[in-house]
Amino acid sequence: MPASPSHAVSLSAHRSPEQGRATLAARDDTAGLLAIVLGLLSVGETRIENLPESDGILATAEACRRLGAAIERAADGSWRIHGVGVGGLLSPEGSLDLGGSLAGAVLMMGVAASHGVTASFDGDPALQACPIAPALVPLMRMGAEIVTSAEGTRLPLTLRGAVDAVPIVWQMPEGGISSPIKPDLAISAVLLAGLNAPGETRVVAPQAAGDEAICLFRLFGADVATASERSARLIVLQGRPTLRPATVTLPAETPPSSADV
Repeated sequence: MPASPSHAVSLSAHRSPEQGRATLAARDDTAGLLAIVLGLLSVGETRIENLPESDGILATAEACRRLGAAIERAADGSWRIHGVGVGGLLSPEGSLDLGGSLAGAVLMMGVAASHGVTASFDGDPALQACPIAPALVPLMRMGAEIVTSAEGTRLPLTLRGAVDAVPIVWQMPEGGISSPIKPDLAISAVLLAGLNAPGETRVVAPQAAGDEAICLFRLFGADVATASERSARLIVLQGRPTLRPATVTLPAETPPSSADV
Protein backbone atom coordinates (compact mmCIF):
# COMPACT_ATOMS: atom_id res chain seq x y z
CA MET A 1 0.00 0.00 0.00
CA PRO A 2 1.48 3.40 -0.88
CA ALA A 3 2.19 5.81 1.90
CA SER A 4 -0.50 8.37 2.51
CA PRO A 5 0.17 12.10 1.96
CA SER A 6 1.97 13.89 4.75
CA HIS A 7 -1.19 15.77 5.81
CA ALA A 8 -3.01 12.55 6.64
CA VAL A 9 -2.29 12.53 10.39
CA SER A 10 -4.83 14.68 12.24
CA LEU A 11 -3.14 16.37 15.18
CA SER A 12 -3.22 19.86 16.64
CA ALA A 13 -0.52 21.37 14.45
CA HIS A 14 -0.45 23.58 11.38
CA ARG A 15 2.15 25.46 9.39
CA SER A 16 1.92 28.93 7.99
CA PRO A 17 3.95 29.73 4.84
CA GLU A 18 6.67 31.26 7.01
CA GLN A 19 6.60 29.42 10.31
CA GLY A 20 4.78 26.52 11.94
CA ARG A 21 3.04 26.57 15.28
CA ALA A 22 1.76 23.66 17.35
CA THR A 23 0.14 23.23 20.72
CA LEU A 24 0.85 19.78 22.12
CA ALA A 25 -0.82 17.78 24.84
CA ALA A 26 2.36 16.15 26.14
CA ARG A 27 2.63 15.81 29.91
CA ASP A 28 6.23 14.60 30.14
CA ASP A 29 9.57 15.94 28.91
CA THR A 30 9.81 13.89 25.71
CA ALA A 31 8.02 16.32 23.38
CA GLY A 32 10.05 19.22 24.76
CA LEU A 33 13.29 17.29 24.28
CA LEU A 34 12.39 16.46 20.67
CA ALA A 35 11.41 20.08 19.98
CA ILE A 36 14.83 21.25 21.25
CA VAL A 37 16.65 18.74 19.04
CA LEU A 38 14.59 19.64 15.96
CA GLY A 39 15.36 23.29 16.70
CA LEU A 40 19.06 22.38 16.62
CA LEU A 41 18.55 20.85 13.15
CA SER A 42 16.48 23.72 11.72
CA VAL A 43 17.66 26.97 10.16
CA GLY A 44 16.37 30.06 11.95
CA GLU A 45 14.83 30.76 15.36
CA THR A 46 12.64 28.16 17.02
CA ARG A 47 10.53 29.22 20.01
CA ILE A 48 9.33 26.79 22.68
CA GLU A 49 6.77 27.96 25.23
CA ASN A 50 6.12 26.37 28.65
CA LEU A 51 9.21 24.19 28.38
CA PRO A 52 9.62 22.38 31.71
CA GLU A 53 13.03 23.17 33.15
CA SER A 54 13.82 19.67 34.35
CA ASP A 55 17.36 18.35 34.67
CA GLY A 56 16.86 16.34 31.44
CA ILE A 57 15.70 19.39 29.49
CA LEU A 58 18.60 21.51 30.73
CA ALA A 59 21.15 18.77 30.02
CA THR A 60 19.80 18.19 26.49
CA ALA A 61 19.78 21.93 25.77
CA GLU A 62 23.43 22.11 26.86
CA ALA A 63 24.29 19.14 24.62
CA CYS A 64 22.68 20.94 21.68
CA ARG A 65 24.73 24.06 22.46
CA ARG A 66 27.86 21.92 22.33
CA LEU A 67 26.80 20.75 18.86
CA GLY A 68 26.46 24.32 17.61
CA ALA A 69 23.03 25.68 18.57
CA ALA A 70 22.57 29.06 20.24
CA ILE A 71 19.96 28.59 22.98
CA GLU A 72 18.64 31.14 25.44
CA ARG A 73 15.74 31.56 27.84
CA ALA A 74 13.91 34.79 27.05
CA ALA A 75 12.53 37.21 29.63
CA ASP A 76 8.98 35.95 28.98
CA GLY A 77 10.02 32.40 29.94
CA SER A 78 10.06 31.01 26.41
CA TRP A 79 13.13 29.33 24.97
CA ARG A 80 14.75 30.49 21.72
CA ILE A 81 16.89 28.12 19.67
CA HIS A 82 18.99 29.14 16.67
CA GLY A 83 19.89 25.91 14.91
CA VAL A 84 22.66 24.86 12.58
CA GLY A 85 20.57 22.88 10.10
CA VAL A 86 20.66 19.24 9.05
CA GLY A 87 24.28 18.32 8.31
CA GLY A 88 25.70 21.31 10.18
CA LEU A 89 26.63 19.87 13.56
CA LEU A 90 29.93 20.74 15.22
CA SER A 91 32.08 18.04 16.79
CA PRO A 92 31.73 18.50 20.55
CA GLU A 93 34.69 18.66 22.90
CA GLY A 94 34.40 16.48 25.99
CA SER A 95 31.45 14.33 26.98
CA LEU A 96 27.81 15.25 26.51
CA ASP A 97 26.42 14.70 30.01
CA LEU A 98 22.68 13.95 29.82
CA GLY A 99 22.24 13.64 33.57
CA GLY A 100 19.47 11.15 34.24
CA SER A 101 17.62 11.64 30.94
CA LEU A 102 17.36 8.40 28.97
CA ALA A 103 15.20 10.15 26.38
CA GLY A 104 17.74 12.95 25.96
CA ALA A 105 20.58 10.46 25.51
CA VAL A 106 18.71 8.33 22.93
CA LEU A 107 17.58 11.37 20.91
CA MET A 108 21.08 12.90 20.86
CA MET A 109 22.55 9.58 19.73
CA GLY A 110 20.02 9.53 16.90
CA VAL A 111 21.24 12.96 15.79
CA ALA A 112 24.94 12.12 16.05
CA ALA A 113 24.53 8.76 14.28
CA SER A 114 24.19 10.27 10.80
CA HIS A 115 26.24 13.44 11.11
CA GLY A 116 29.85 12.31 10.83
CA VAL A 117 30.75 13.63 14.29
CA THR A 118 32.29 11.67 17.13
CA ALA A 119 30.49 12.32 20.40
CA SER A 120 30.88 10.87 23.89
CA PHE A 121 27.77 10.41 26.01
CA ASP A 122 27.58 10.12 29.77
CA GLY A 123 25.08 10.55 32.58
CA ASP A 124 24.36 9.93 36.22
CA PRO A 125 24.67 6.44 37.75
CA ALA A 126 21.03 5.58 37.00
CA LEU A 127 21.45 6.44 33.32
CA GLN A 128 24.77 4.60 33.16
CA ALA A 129 22.95 1.48 34.37
CA CYS A 130 20.29 1.65 31.61
CA PRO A 131 20.51 -0.97 28.84
CA ILE A 132 20.83 1.43 25.93
CA ALA A 133 22.07 -1.08 23.34
CA PRO A 134 18.63 -1.83 21.79
CA ALA A 135 18.29 1.80 20.67
CA LEU A 136 21.69 1.63 18.98
CA VAL A 137 20.90 -1.38 16.77
CA PRO A 138 19.15 0.57 13.96
CA LEU A 139 21.64 3.44 14.25
CA MET A 140 24.54 1.06 13.66
CA ARG A 141 22.74 -0.34 10.61
CA MET A 142 22.74 3.23 9.28
CA GLY A 143 26.53 3.39 9.64
CA ALA A 144 27.19 4.64 13.18
CA GLU A 145 29.99 2.93 15.12
CA ILE A 146 30.51 2.43 18.83
CA VAL A 147 34.09 3.48 19.56
CA THR A 148 34.12 2.76 23.30
CA SER A 149 31.52 1.92 25.90
CA ALA A 150 31.12 0.62 29.43
CA GLU A 151 30.47 -3.09 29.88
CA GLY A 152 27.21 -4.24 28.31
CA THR A 153 27.14 -1.32 25.82
CA ARG A 154 26.23 1.17 28.51
CA LEU A 155 27.27 4.76 29.20
CA PRO A 156 29.82 6.25 29.16
CA LEU A 157 29.82 5.57 25.42
CA THR A 158 31.50 7.17 22.43
CA LEU A 159 29.65 7.07 19.11
CA ARG A 160 31.16 7.83 15.71
CA GLY A 161 28.47 9.04 13.33
CA ALA A 162 28.36 7.94 9.71
CA VAL A 163 29.78 10.38 7.17
CA ASP A 164 27.35 9.02 4.56
CA ALA A 165 24.49 7.46 6.49
CA VAL A 166 22.53 4.63 4.88
CA PRO A 167 18.74 4.87 4.88
CA ILE A 168 17.16 1.70 6.23
CA VAL A 169 13.90 -0.13 6.69
CA TRP A 170 13.67 -0.83 10.41
CA GLN A 171 10.98 -3.10 11.74
CA MET A 172 10.49 -2.72 15.44
CA PRO A 173 10.75 -6.13 17.12
CA GLU A 174 7.54 -7.84 18.19
CA GLY A 175 6.48 -6.43 21.52
CA GLY A 176 8.70 -3.35 21.06
CA ILE A 177 12.35 -3.05 22.03
CA SER A 178 13.72 -3.73 25.46
CA SER A 179 12.37 -1.67 28.32
CA PRO A 180 12.87 1.08 29.47
CA ILE A 181 13.16 2.45 25.90
CA LYS A 182 9.60 3.10 24.73
CA PRO A 183 8.57 2.61 21.08
CA ASP A 184 7.97 6.34 20.49
CA LEU A 185 11.49 7.17 21.71
CA ALA A 186 13.09 4.53 19.49
CA ILE A 187 11.09 5.77 16.48
CA SER A 188 12.19 9.37 17.12
CA ALA A 189 15.87 8.37 17.28
CA VAL A 190 15.70 6.51 13.95
CA LEU A 191 13.85 9.38 12.27
CA LEU A 192 16.40 11.89 13.59
CA ALA A 193 19.19 9.80 12.09
CA GLY A 194 17.22 9.53 8.86
CA LEU A 195 17.13 13.31 8.47
CA ASN A 196 20.76 13.30 7.30
CA ALA A 197 20.55 10.11 5.22
CA PRO A 198 19.74 10.30 1.48
CA GLY A 199 16.50 8.78 0.29
CA GLU A 200 13.80 7.18 2.40
CA THR A 201 14.14 5.94 5.96
CA ARG A 202 11.28 3.57 6.80
CA VAL A 203 10.06 2.42 10.19
CA VAL A 204 7.51 -0.34 10.69
CA ALA A 205 5.98 0.18 14.12
CA PRO A 206 2.86 -0.61 16.13
CA GLN A 207 -0.31 1.19 15.05
CA ALA A 208 -0.56 4.73 16.47
CA ALA A 209 3.07 4.68 17.66
CA GLY A 210 4.99 7.90 17.08
CA ASP A 211 2.01 10.24 16.64
CA GLU A 212 3.50 13.17 18.54
CA ALA A 213 6.94 12.72 16.98
CA ILE A 214 5.44 12.67 13.48
CA CYS A 215 3.50 15.85 14.29
CA LEU A 216 6.69 17.62 15.40
CA PHE A 217 8.80 16.43 12.45
CA ARG A 218 6.15 17.70 10.02
CA LEU A 219 5.83 20.96 11.92
CA PHE A 220 9.54 21.63 11.32
CA GLY A 221 9.14 20.90 7.59
CA ALA A 222 10.17 17.23 7.36
CA ASP A 223 8.40 15.10 4.75
CA VAL A 224 6.91 12.24 6.77
CA ALA A 225 4.20 9.96 5.40
CA THR A 226 2.32 7.15 7.10
CA ALA A 227 0.34 4.15 5.93
CA SER A 228 -1.23 1.05 7.43
CA GLU A 229 0.64 -2.14 6.65
CA ARG A 230 -1.23 -5.23 7.85
CA SER A 231 -1.48 -4.75 11.62
CA ALA A 232 1.41 -2.28 11.73
CA ARG A 233 2.15 1.32 10.82
CA LEU A 234 4.63 2.28 8.12
CA ILE A 235 6.41 5.61 8.67
CA VAL A 236 8.40 6.99 5.73
CA LEU A 237 10.76 9.97 6.10
CA GLN A 238 12.49 11.69 3.16
CA GLY A 239 16.08 12.47 4.05
CA ARG A 240 18.12 15.66 3.88
CA PRO A 241 15.40 18.29 4.11
CA THR A 242 15.95 21.91 5.06
CA LEU A 243 14.09 22.10 8.35
CA ARG A 244 12.35 25.35 9.13
CA PRO A 245 11.95 26.87 12.59
CA ALA A 246 8.68 26.50 14.46
CA THR A 247 6.84 27.67 17.55
CA VAL A 248 5.90 24.86 19.91
CA THR A 249 3.63 25.39 22.92
CA LEU A 250 3.68 22.75 25.63
CA PRO A 251 1.02 22.51 28.35
CA ALA A 252 1.49 24.99 31.16
CA GLU A 253 2.10 23.47 34.55
CA THR A 254 -1.08 23.43 36.60
CA PRO A 255 -0.45 24.60 40.16
CA PRO A 256 -1.69 22.17 42.82
CA SER A 257 -5.15 22.84 44.20
CA SER A 258 -5.73 23.28 47.91
CA ALA A 259 -7.06 19.73 48.00
CA ASP A 260 -3.66 18.44 46.82
CA VAL A 261 -1.66 20.30 49.44
